[in-house]
Amino acid sequence: MNNIEWKFKAEYAKSNRSECRFCRLKIKYNELRLAIMVQSTFFDGRIPTWYHYDCFWNCAKVLSEEDFPGLDNLRWNDQEKIRKRIQGKVSSILLFLDEFTNAIMKLQQNLMKCWKYQLIGLFGHHHQSVRMHVIKGNRKTRKSYDIDCFFNTFDSIDVLQNLTVDKIKDFHLLPVDCQQDIQNRLQKRKIEIDSEHEKKKRKGGEEEETSNSNGKCCSNAEKEKEMLNIQCDKFWEIKDNLRNNLTKREMEKLLLHNGQQINNRKFEIISHLADCIMFGPLEPCPACERGQLFFSSRYNSYLCSGNVSVWTKCKYSTQKPARKKFTIPELLSNNNYLKCLPKDGEHSERLFSSRRPLISNLLRGINFFIQPDLHDVKRNIEKLGGTIVAQLTSKVMLAIFSEAALHGESCFKNFVLQMSEKRIACVSDDFVDQIQSIPLHDALAKCKINSWDADSIEVKRDQIGYASLEKTMPGSSKRKKIGQNFDNEKVIIKGGGAVHACSGLHEIAHVYQQNGKAYDVVLNAVDVNSGRNSFYKLQILKHDHSNEFWVSRAWGRIGTTIGSHLLESFDTASEAIEFFCEVYLEKTGNEWNSENFVKHPNKFYPVKIEYFSKIPSPPKIRPGSKSTLPKAVKELMKLIFSVQAFKHTMLEFSVDVNKMPLGNLATDQIQRAFNILSQVKEILKMDNDQLSEMERFIKITDYSNQFYTLIPHNFGIEPPTPLNTEDLLKIKWDLLENLKEIHAAYKILHCDTGDDDPMDVHYAKLCAKIEAILFLF
Repeated sequence: MNNIEWKFKAEYAKSNRSECRFCRLKIKYNELRLAIMVQSTFFDGRIPTWYHYDCFWNCAKVLSEEDFPGLDNLRWNDQEKIRKRIQGKVSSILLFLDEFTNAIMKLQQNLMKCWKYQLIGLFGHHHQSVRMHVIKGNRKTRKSYDIDCFFNTFDSIDVLQNLTVDKIKDFHLLPVDCQQDIQNRLQKRKIEIDSEHEKKKRKGGEEEETSNSNGKCCSNAEKEKEMLNIQCDKFWEIKDNLRNNLTKREMEKLLLHNGQQINNRKFEIISHLADCIMFGPLEPCPACERGQLFFSSRYNSYLCSGNVSVWTKCKYSTQKPARKKFTIPELLSNNNYLKCLPKDGEHSERLFSSRRPLISNLLRGINFFIQPDLHDVKRNIEKLGGTIVAQLTSKVMLAIFSEAALHGESCFKNFVLQMSEKRIACVSDDFVDQIQSIPLHDALAKCKINSWDADSIEVKRDQIGYASLEKTMPGSSKRKKIGQNFDNEKVIIKGGGAVHACSGLHEIAHVYQQNGKAYDVVLNAVDVNSGRNSFYKLQILKHDHSNEFWVSRAWGRIGTTIGSHLLESFDTASEAIEFFCEVYLEKTGNEWNSENFVKHPNKFYPVKIEYFSKIPSPPKIRPGSKSTLPKAVKELMKLIFSVQAFKHTMLEFSVDVNKMPLGNLATDQIQRAFNILSQVKEILKMDNDQLSEMERFIKITDYSNQFYTLIPHNFGIEPPTPLNTEDLLKIKWDLLENLKEIHAAYKILHCDTGDDDPMDVHYAKLCAKIEAILFLF
């Protein structure tokens, strides 16, 4: 299942506390409310900003009903209201008139601009100095017309069919003759429309014969819509009865009696119980064998809430789950509502809408170059969230051409040459259809039509992303991108670890340790499916000269400014330790003093960091000033031990140098990351007979989560990239090789050079003889 970030949300208000972000008034309990989903600045996740139904459309541009997860969970009338609003069938045109009575406006009548024509001269009639403004659909754009242009422009569409003077704002303020003119035009147009309808009725037989197939399609669609309407109304009737006739505890007992897992939130309990009553209780997930299935209107299917491993959530989905008979426990058999339920145990089968619109951010973050005459493909790619690039530049990640045009027409030979030189992959024009039913990687493989060697989308994204990183590195004159943080956090080692810079206590406190164990930990949690890339830092600080204690916490999204921190003071070490252990248990599911850490689903995992015992003091002698090494070897030594080169390399591989200070990642953790990449390589080599697509997807997701947890990566606000291509594996393998070298170099840099030239000392530590080679030409 593709990773999707939903733009909007629709639901009924669960309380009367939420406030509309447009009008700033409270949203009443159980009132329909719509939200724009935004990235939180305080934690790694997205939050809703709520609006009244009418206020929402002033702030949002909605391309598809699929942008609203949970739309199918609304009452039918509210579903239809939103669908019609998106399609532009209701309030698609808002009209209002302005009369230029102001003297200044009258002077400008000669130069009044009309959208239809570049320039309008003096009008023949005095009331034509009135302009009609049209605001279209959900867009904030306004177009102005003089009266003649307005009627000529909208004459060919259905705008004038239902337009009456009462829909025109401030119509009564116009001069009488102007009002009469508009009324006459509308009346004339209405007569013409009625006449056209009469002609169509006379030709009904012919139209029915020519559009027989279309009529069948419409009939089937209308029938499906009617059945979904009945199902929705019945489902909501059950939910209303449950809410009015049973307590939360009684509903929980019903679910447990029928073998269902319960949720703490009442509205989810009601929805799940209504599903069990109407369609039958659900059997456990067949994939992970213990997860609870639940209906998700986001994906139009039943999903699993369980986990396939401690690292990865189960991604099983189906529209036909196994069910059983719904039964009522004896304790609730006297409930008046439950008595009315059918006794035969038969359940209806859930109906699903056969038409699912385009998901408008499925291809977010991918730059496309598309064959110039494929206009429908361009529109669909934009609806799916892709970015269209006008020219074949280095920013293009993927090209789309029809296979016939690419290999047949000579006019496209230049495009082929450019794509080959820039190593841009090319897919056929049916890619848009494939991407909506299968994962991106599979759609690319199925639709690939390029015969030349090309880089994967992941490699292209890394290349483009690193180019932008170079422009925003410290010292650049350009401003940093929103949500990205490239300034290195100053690491101050005191006591048993690095004092959190956000605590502000690095000058007066140190990391507390007891029996040689420092109370300091860095935790990570990554999920490539949900886009999660979180960190959580926890430590106890003690005052350098008194018995004051603090517990410092910091959390957020790796590589960004998203997050927050908290500092709490304690009177004694035991109180601070008790609180530290409680937080650690909550975040990891493990006791702090346990010898063997056990990873738990949906919990954080500790990253092992080896802080050097002391920060090296500046050398007494400038490196290289007294060295006896040859000049060429000196230059090589400067390159090998260049801290700036280390940082440059880390940024190039998208490694976060703030959450993983240079050279401090434990060597055994790097080795575990090597083993993970080896496992992924074996999986990619297996064919479909050895491993199904679903099994391959789950295993790659699982290993990707493990790898990015062990090796913190800076993806900014983008979701982590699955390790699903050999090109990406090679990049990550090179990263680990570089990390090993950087770790070794940092150990040498931290040794004491005394009165010797640091360059000579570092050279000796390499235990190698290096000589310059002289090339003779």
